[in-house]
Amino acid sequence: MFNVIKFATKLALQNPKVREGIKKVAIKSYKRAKPIIKKYFEVAKKTTNQTSTFKDLKSFKKKYKENLKNYD
Repeated sequence: MFNVIKFATKLALQNPKVREGIKKVAIKSYKRAKPIIKKYFEVAKKTTNQTSTFKDLKSFKKKYKENLKNYD
């Protein structure tokens, strides 16, 4: 199954029109996802400053969920 996908991808990337279409879709997807990704990284940084991930993972997880809910 993976070989079929790999082959189809190679074929698609050889065609310039398909490549442009893939590029447009990728840019549009990234622009839509960028604020969400930024939000999760900011919450993770804030939580890391409050609680250590290595010492107590459960408390980090709990605090991360709280910070995610309270994100403005």
